[in-house]
Amino acid sequence: MFLEVGADVVGAGIVLGVNAMNVMARIGVADAIARRGLEVATARITDNHAKTLTGLDFRALPRDIGRAVAIHRAALHDAILTGVRPDSIRLDTTVDEVTEHPDRVDARLSDGSTHAFDLVVGADGIRSAVRGMVFGEFPLQYSGYTCWRFVVKANGSDADTWEMWGRGRRFGVVPIGNGLIYCFTTLNAPHNDPGMRDIALDAFKQLFADFRGPVPGVLNALTSSDELIWNDLEEIEVLRWTTGRVALLGDAAHAMTPNMGQGAAMAIEDAIVLAELLTQTSAIADALAQYEQRRRARVTQIQTRSRRIGQVAQWESAPARVVRNLLVSLTPQRVGRRAIEDLARFTP
Repeated sequence: MFLEVGADVVGAGIVLGVNAMNVMARIGVADAIARRGLEVATARITDNHAKTLTGLDFRALPRDIGRAVAIHRAALHDAILTGVRPDSIRLDTTVDEVTEHPDRVDARLSDGSTHAFDLVVGADGIRSAVRGMVFGEFPLQYSGYTCWRFVVKANGSDADTWEMWGRGRRFGVVPIGNGLIYCFTTLNAPHNDPGMRDIALDAFKQLFADFRGPVPGVLNALTSSDELIWNDLEEIEVLRWTTGRVALLGDAAHAMTPNMGQGAAMAIEDAIVLAELLTQTSAIADALAQYEQRRRARVTQIQTRSRRIGQVAQWESAPARVVRNLLVSLTPQRVGRRAIEDLARFTP
């Protein structure tokens, strides 16, 4: 039985790249994810008039590279739960205090109970409570652009994934199966601008009124500003990801901009590396040291590359955009294929 996901379900979409899906295959849930989502067939970058600058046909890639799947986040959670014991998850609980000891970690929960663990992993996002309690505070770095995400019902059978680059703004259109389309938008804006957070629907639509292709159709499908999920896009760099019997994972350790679609994938890679090291290494401290050593260089490279792509994609001046679009259009398609192949080479 599948969770029925409609456009009114809280949350938006996500694309799991080939490296993320290969890890999901390793733990036995890739097919469950693929059944609930939609395998990415083609992806293109265009200008705001829908003129293709570059593209990639995923169907033409060697099958051993793997597959990328676009899916609603609620459906992804449902798929992952097929591989998890129901009694292993505790909901409606947060961690209020973490106390380290040489032989254990004590965690006090929001219900007042305290539990002893061999290891605590902070996988609690860019504003990680575990990170703050154990590693201290680290400043978030604003990218310079804000974003809105939303899901609407599909208006046709087009299975292409689009990312459209305009003047200091972008519009992404991603079919995610089950008759739904996930959209993401970006705009150069001041940090934490209440005008962006509380934008009216008509004002939001006007920001992207000069985009063509599939954009007018998906904008027409929006009926309320309540459907928009707003966030400023931020990053963080943490000096250490591990200490004693506590580790950070994913966005808690290295939140990045979404320009390569690799934020979740890096968290998934983190998790499989940490899990396998813990099963292979008797001492937790040794496993954590190896985990950080094996992960940091790859994560830093992708975080940096994603930041640079976003900076270029958000250019505003007309001359800069002409140069940007020309360079993208002249880049051989083999460069994109090689990037996908490099991602797929990941091994825990």
